[in-house]
Amino acid sequence: MDVVIECRCPGEHGQDTITFFDRLDFRRATTVAKALSFIDNTDPVTRPAEVLAVLSEYYLLYGIESWTLVGSDRKKFEVNQASIRSELLEHPDVGLLVDAADAQYQAQVLLPLVRKAASSSQPSPTDESTSPTPPSTERSTRRRSRRSSISTIPTAATEATSSSLDGVSSSSQSSESAA
Repeated sequence: MDVVIECRCPGEHGQDTITFFDRLDFRRATTVAKALSFIDNTDPVTRPAEVLAVLSEYYLLYGIESWTLVGSDRKKFEVNQASIRSELLEHPDVGLLVDAADAQYQAQVLLPLVRKAASSSQPSPTDESTSPTPPSTERSTRRRSRRSSISTIPTAATEATSSSLDGVSSSSQSSESAA
């Protein structure tokens, strides 16, 4: 797709043509989509605008195939990220290019992201209800365990203690433990 813009370069022609790829290849499309994950903006009001601005920027950085832009020496600028930034992105009048790039690539880049977000937020079908079941009035089939009657304190080797009138305890060993 070709987009004609006003020429900013010296010379006698009044227009330049910027040609966009018809479709972004895998690497380019994936780079544009992944750029969104690096936006560090938690403000719910400005984040959507920043996401769209980053998309527009990356559409230009990765979507331009060729152009007729020339420098003051009348040499054609090479199409690369540095020249795209200096010749296009640093100028506020690239709105026409941004609109064209958005129209060209948003379905290719945004639709998969929207589908992915939609599928991850929709409930998935389950075989049975995940809601809590009300308590049953029938007796549970699960049996409660009875309290243990086994004592963990050994009784065969215990000593009897008696307190004396002066508050000091004395103990005597049982006959079994003395033996």
